[in-house]
Amino acid sequence: MSKKKSKISTNTPNPSATTTSGNTISEAVNLKESTEHAFLSFFQKYGIYILPVLILLIASFLYNDFLFGKNAFLFKDIGSDSYNFDYPKLYNLADHWEKYGLPSWSFEQGLGQNMHPYWFDPFTFLLILGGKQSIANNLIYVFLLELLLAGMLFYLFLRTRKVEGFLAVLGAILYAFSGYMVLGTTWQMSVFGTEVVYAAFLLFALEKFISEKNWYFIPLPIAMITVHLPFYLYLYTLLIIIYYTLRFAENQQWNFGKWFIGLATIGVISVLGVGIGAFMFGSNLFQMIESPRGSGEFAYTNKLITQPVLALADSVQRSTNFMRLFSTNMIGNAETFRGWNNYMEAPMFYCGLLSLVAAPQVFFFGNRKTRIIYGVLLGLCFWVMLFPYFRYTFWLFTGDYYRTLGLFTLFALLYLNIKAIQQIIEEKKMGVIALLVTVVVLFIILFGFAPVENLNKSLQKTAALLIVLYAGVLFLISKRALQSVGLGLLLLICMGEMAFFSNNTTVNKRNRATKQEMNEPGSGFNDNTVDAVAYLKKIDPSPFYRIEKEYASGTAIHASLNDAKVQGYYSSRTYQSFNQLNYVRFMKSVKLLNPNDETSSRWIAGLFGSPLLQRLCGVKYYLANAPNTFADYTRMNMDSVALFGNVKVLKLKDNLPLGVTFDSFIPEEKFEKLDSTSRQAILLQAVSVDKTLQAKLKGFKELTSANIPEQGVTIEALQSWVSQLKRDTLQITEFKPNLIKGNINLDASKVLFLAIPHDKGWSAMVDGKEATIEKIDAGLMGILLEKGNHKVELAFEPPYVKEGTYVSIISLLLWGAGIVLFSRRKKKVVETIDEEKEI
Repeated sequence: MSKKKSKISTNTPNPSATTTSGNTISEAVNLKESTEHAFLSFFQKYGIYILPVLILLIASFLYNDFLFGKNAFLFKDIGSDSYNFDYPKLYNLADHWEKYGLPSWSFEQGLGQNMHPYWFDPFTFLLILGGKQSIANNLIYVFLLELLLAGMLFYLFLRTRKVEGFLAVLGAILYAFSGYMVLGTTWQMSVFGTEVVYAAFLLFALEKFISEKNWYFIPLPIAMITVHLPFYLYLYTLLIIIYYTLRFAENQQWNFGKWFIGLATIGVISVLGVGIGAFMFGSNLFQMIESPRGSGEFAYTNKLITQPVLALADSVQRSTNFMRLFSTNMIGNAETFRGWNNYMEAPMFYCGLLSLVAAPQVFFFGNRKTRIIYGVLLGLCFWVMLFPYFRYTFWLFTGDYYRTLGLFTLFALLYLNIKAIQQIIEEKKMGVIALLVTVVVLFIILFGFAPVENLNKSLQKTAALLIVLYAGVLFLISKRALQSVGLGLLLLICMGEMAFFSNNTTVNKRNRATKQEMNEPGSGFNDNTVDAVAYLKKIDPSPFYRIEKEYASGTAIHASLNDAKVQGYYSSRTYQSFNQLNYVRFMKSVKLLNPNDETSSRWIAGLFGSPLLQRLCGVKYYLANAPNTFADYTRMNMDSVALFGNVKVLKLKDNLPLGVTFDSFIPEEKFEKLDSTSRQAILLQAVSVDKTLQAKLKGFKELTSANIPEQGVTIEALQSWVSQLKRDTLQITEFKPNLIKGNINLDASKVLFLAIPHDKGWSAMVDGKEATIEKIDAGLMGILLEKGNHKVELAFEPPYVKEGTYVSIISLLLWGAGIVLFSRRKKKVVETIDEEKEI
């Protein structure tokens, strides 16, 4: 026994033994380890500074043509929402901000709509402050800010999660340049880019709470999500539940009581965040609910909820799902895309091929519990990919979407990817067989599930090469002597992939608007319409009139229905997700949109096809394409006014002002029995009313038919109706979008009709007393007036903003007080511990 001990003692290195260079053996070992880890130590110390440099470096290559070239960050292909929706909205907001201050009511959207909801987020506000003329140029710089913030916040999330500095930088790059960010922002930067930033902030705040018991950050991303989109509170509640459950299961044995208490604590803290965002929440939520989609009048719900629960996604959708894991453009880009739905709506799963190669390694390192946890996480991702009903459920049957579900999926992939590589670095080993199996499976999917039609074979081959390279580099990282080389190669390959592999096609091989066309006269939103509108404003001092166009100025593949927002005139066209519900009801009542087509409630072409309703709703001028001869418009009773290039300006001879009166009505139930022409004609003779209002119209004449001549609606009949309505009209003395004042003299009781959608935010005063604004013609405004002279005042105030602001102020004070209180308590605990140590 003593001999064995002696032998062991003899072979044990002596700490004091020296090498030929004079260093001890232990010092030599430490020096070797220090050298091997110098690369990781450098990123551990300076990662927070290195990351923004790398993001800007990648962005300078990827977005070079937007930063230094001719293109604006606006897309005219399938991503035309950036051009047709985002840009007009931002321009209109900036214009309103310059003229009136905080956004309220806009007559440039449909027949008018509350523009306050969804206007505020930090990035939109920066663009507004920059001025309307600079928006097209500034979009790319605000996007760069989103890119940097998304990367930095994801980096902080990973560092709080105790991830190596190098891997935190790597993960942040993969996140910032994920398909969801790069592709999504070419569709709607104000939605997708902002969401990516807020989501990273939320993960960081959650991890702060879980790892450090620090709750202070949680209310901030919750408040931002509250302001962004109310529906997303539901979506990100799901993320909170999933992430907290994942981390709870990783850290300890399952205990339902502890899990529930922790989750409930986050819930209470989150309510404070909702309160901070209340200054926008009520306004946003109200518009969402009071919209065609939110009210359920135009929605997919009934169609989606009746689908078979376990019906498998069709082959096209399955193929698309798999291919979009490898690249956003594997089966085409923009108009060449041939997968499920369209290029934008197809899932945005891509977050670098490294994630696909490395993530399965977590099953090699994990114990039985963690393998089950990560298996369930990946299983959930694939389950919703394969069975659409569960995707519909995720979206509460509001639409056939992926969208945020794609972001959650790439969260899972990135989480497992980073965790796997960290374990390879720490353990200096990996599952080689698991790696080989992963590569084989990925090749089977990449080549076996790829569609024959429209496959980008060049990307497919490049993806295969990158998969092999990543596998090789991961193997190098598992070897102590080659780890630094492997890590350096890993970073370089990832950066190259993000800059040149898939994202380059997503951004640069697209139909984009140029800075010149967005800023200089000649085409697009700056076509001859601008000159025509400026001319009309100069020659016609009337406080209010509408202009209709028979053409779209925008040059995207989809017709632009928001031209008025950029070109500065009042119209009736509109395109947006949540159009004014009562305007849609009015258009539905006169059969100018299809009640069975959900998209018709978003894409509203307005009144340009209805000469009768143009008169009713105050259209005074009509802009036509010059190739059409004047003879085409004589039957519509118009005069030629001017010609600007290819834009012919026409004036309706028998136009009506805002604020005409009626002494006749038709009950809604009788109105609904009429055909489309009769409905439009009778609205120039009477107001359509429900039974409640009908009871108030004693002494008014009831009509049951439109009194259309046998030969149809003639100019004479039209002139007769208009002439009758011109007798008693509102004489406007002051006009702003949110304030209308005027005088009117009536020789009998009448209904003052206003071609403005009925909205909770509008209030009326008649002769200094509050008056009720009635809903007439299915959704427009009317005020019942008695005989005599009256002063009428209409004012608009966005609903729930004032009340929400009070809640926000109180919530901010509570948040601040909570931070102070808990900080003091924490300080006292630390002082007590120090005192006990001294004793």
